[in-house]
Amino acid sequence: MAHAMIERFQALESAFTDASRRSERLSARFAAAAALDTDSDIATTVRRALRERDALDTLVSRWTYPAKPMRLVYGAALASANRDAGAFAEIKAALKAVRKRRGGRRLSFEGAGAALTLTASGASDGHVDIFFDILEGVAAPWWRRDAPSEEAYAAIMAADGETPETAQARLAKARESMLAAGVPGRHVNKAVFEVALANPGPMWFSRNWTALSVAARSRKGLVRHVGLSGLAILAAQVEDGSAAGDALIDAQSAILSLKPKPRGMVAGRLSLRLAVAINGRKTPGAAARDLSAIFAAQQAAVIAATSAAVVAAT
Repeated sequence: MAHAMIERFQALESAFTDASRRSERLSARFAAAAALDTDSDIATTVRRALRERDALDTLVSRWTYPAKPMRLVYGAALASANRDAGAFAEIKAALKAVRKRRGGRRLSFEGAGAALTLTASGASDGHVDIFFDILEGVAAPWWRRDAPSEEAYAAIMAADGETPETAQARLAKARESMLAAGVPGRHVNKAVFEVALANPGPMWFSRNWTALSVAARSRKGLVRHVGLSGLAILAAQVEDGSAAGDALIDAQSAILSLKPKPRGMVAGRLSLRLAVAINGRKTPGAAARDLSAIFAAQQAAVIAATSAAVVAAT
């Protein structure tokens, strides 16, 4: 029998598909992922997400981020966090104003992802300065920068009242835990922000990583799509690494049954999101932390669709 969380995801995906505009159909699966942990029934969850999407259409210009097809996902994330589009618009405007005053790098997607993560984490426009302080402290050199992940991490740290020093210390601890557990070096940088947000104890992480690594050697397809960085992210967020391996197999099967079938990174990130929902630790702010996985999956889908369009045109 399918896990209740898989059944909920499938019901949400179907409901969002039925309720969405034609241009939003492929966003339904990401909206379902964003709304997965809410306690509301399916109809109420979808209705609230559509209300916030419509409010975003009113408050945000057609030609700015979030782009039209993504607003359903933003609406679902805001509704799931019991926040509204007005709060999002205020924080997005504050990010723009503070960046203009301070100077520095441009935010990815015009600050829309950072604004959503701040909003969903319970922040206000008063957290924007510390967000930029933390972002400056954790930023990698531009040639190996993962800007959306850095911004999501800085947003959640700022909303939690952390300082640049504690945010950097969390990243250092996450790197040390992964390397000590045997995570291959090139996969550490890919997973470090999400592992740092989960903040597992070193022994806890090592035990789960070992269990998942053993499972990966004995179960064909466990690492497919998610990669070793995905296993590290999962190890940081679950109670039991062995049970998490079973959850990931079930999640992958459910995600790959969607039509059209997700592929590559999209399938991997959605599978991770569902596996964590099935077997993850329930900690404060978990829904906001999951946004980084959802953003990564949706961006991969946008890139894939754009690439396909270019190939078709040529």
